[in-house]
Order: sequence, then C-alpha cells, then structure tokens
Amino acid sequence: MQDLFSKIQQELAAGRRLCLATIVGQMGSAPRSVGTSFLVLEDGGIWGTIGGGLLEAQVMEAAGQALGHGRAQFLEFHLSGQDAAQSQMICGGQLQVYLEPQTPADPGALEFWGLAAAAARQATAGGGGALMATRLSPGPLSGLAGRRFLWQGGGLLWPPKDGHWRPPGELLSNIDGMFPKGRPWLWAGSVAGGRENYFLEPIIVQPVVYICGGGHISLCLAPLVKLAGFDLVVIDDRPEFADARRFAMADHVLVRGFAGVFQGLDIGPQSYVVIVTRGHLHDKEVLAQALGLPAAYVGMIGSRRKRQLIYQALEEEGFGPERLAAVHSPIGLDIGAETPEEIAISIVAELIKVRAALSGQRGTAAGRVEPLSRSLGHV
Repeated sequence: MQDLFSKIQQELAAGRRLCLATIVGQMGSAPRSVGTSFLVLEDGGIWGTIGGGLLEAQVMEAAGQALGHGRAQFLEFHLSGQDAAQSQMICGGQLQVYLEPQTPADPGALEFWGLAAAAARQATAGGGGALMATRLSPGPLSGLAGRRFLWQGGGLLWPPKDGHWRPPGELLSNIDGMFPKGRPWLWAGSVAGGRENYFLEPIIVQPVVYICGGGHISLCLAPLVKLAGFDLVVIDDRPEFADARRFAMADHVLVRGFAGVFQGLDIGPQSYVVIVTRGHLHDKEVLAQALGLPAAYVGMIGSRRKRQLIYQALEEEGFGPERLAAVHSPIGLDIGAETPEEIAISIVAELIKVRAALSGQRGTAAGRVEPLSRSLGHV
C-alpha cells in the first residue's frame, strides 16, 4: 500500500493525472483479490497489476477513457469459458472494478495521499494501523474531501476539521467496532434519504506468505493463498518456474538461489514461510535460515521420515530441538491429502488456523458491514 500511495502522491506532485482502478467486488475465482489496485498513468503507462490478460487490458482501456472525461465508474466482468481462461479466472468468476480519476487540480488530493502514505509507513514500522474509506459514487467527481476519508487512532485524520464535508455519522460512530481484521469491506447505509456505499480498506501490515519453491504444489497453493487474504511472494532458483506469468496472482515472484533466500526480505511476525522446494537438500537449506527468523509460521513439506533426517542433520549443526518443534512438518492439516490440489488445501487451511489463533477468532461485525466477496450487486 505504501508504494501505491507514494506513487500517486509522486504523480500528482509532478502535475500529472492518473486513474486508480480497484477491485471492489468478487465472486468465484479471480486472478487477484478484493482491494487490489493498479494505476493507469496520464501517458498510458501502468503501475501495478490486477492479474494481466484480457481483464487488465479492458480495465486499462476504460481507465484511459475515465481519465479523459473525469468521471468515476464501475466495471463489471462476468467471465466464463475462453474469457475466463484468458484472464486466468480458473473456473470463471465475477468482478467489480471501481475507476477513480485523480487530478492535481484537486486541492486536497496531494495532502490526502501524502497522509495515506505516511499512515502506511507508520503501520509498517509497527506504529498501529489506519483505515481508508472511499465513497463509491459513479459519475462526475467532486474533490477528494467529498468522497474519501482517513481514520486513525479513534478519530478522523482527514478531511480537515475546517472542511464542509463529514462522513456519515452512523459509519463513524461504529467504525472502531466494525474495523475488519485485515480485509477490505463494504459499508452500506442510508444518508440524507439516499443510499451510500463506502469501501473500507485497512492500512495495516498485511500477512505475507513466502512460498519457497515454484513447482506443481506451489502452482495449486498460490491462488488459494490469495483467496484466503494473504499477500504472496513466490521464490525459486529456476527462472522458468519463478515466472510472473506462471504466478500472475502473486504480489512478487523472485528468482534467487536458496542460499540466502531471505536476504533483503522483511520476515517478521506477519510472515508465513512455506517450504516446498524440489529436493530435501534445498528444503533443509531454507529451513535452516527460516529457523533464525521471527516468522509467525514455518512449514516444510515431506514425510515424517524425511523430517527426522533433516531435523537430525540440523541438530548436529547446533539447532535446538525446541526450535525444530515449532516447525509445521509434515506441512498442512491432516486431512489425508494426497494430490497436489489436496495438499494445497491442507496447507492454506493450516495457514488460516495459525493466523486466526494469532489475531483472535473473527467475530461478526457490527452494523451493516459486508465482506465484499459476498456483496456483488450491492454497490
């Protein structure tokens, strides 16, 4: 998020317009999850991706048109068959994308995106999160001060207190209790006799899954990881396997050797390491490095016999049994999985279980807040 906000701020500061495209609704399989955004720049270039293929090309074309006429709009995609395959929607699906032009002529835009970038930096540094809300309103655009707000520390961070616009009181009075655990949500309410929809995006450190190995299990696992709400990094030492086209849903795909595999990566309490390389020696090499990191989860594929051989070798190298006992191996919940697809399901189920235990079980949100994956047609 920080990079996205900073890029918007940079373009506006240079006097250039852009169009922000965000997935705000989803049903079925999709290459990227709700909340994914990318930018179409004034010169026709793009920053980021929502999955590539035909879907992204159509969004780019519509975003260029929206930038020209200065109107926000919804795009709805219902893909199946060949269209779904071309857009990497495995079983077909539905998406809603919201296009919102941004212009340096808006006096509040530069300040807003600067504050959003600062909030993201603060969250990354462990200083607490914030929430960004967008009023979903297709048509001619007013200033950002009439359609977006930032909430932090129990109060409004933006718009300025001396402004004329305030977000709906019903939303603000319940926002702390409704703050979802890490995922974008939709709030729908009646305001001044009409209906308004707000897209709520938490600005927090997102949990990141690092899949070490780009083989057949990873190919099945990657889309499930994204559907479960994690950010995703895929790593392999073979360029033909660590290919962004192969893992279009991933946030980053890295080609690097397994020696020093985590060098330069911010592995911390929101990191989940999945070790599924092509061989025991690579698995051992990655695990030895992961054991020295403060990750929330480390899991390694393999039989109990393979695990014991690797553990014995690591103990001989000085790793204590208490550290090895924290590793999830054999990886995944025990559901009798055998095929790559079944193994992938068992792994992501275990990731969800660990995440829920660390953050507390999710409760039902107060008020009229709906997860966007269930709210197509409501915006």
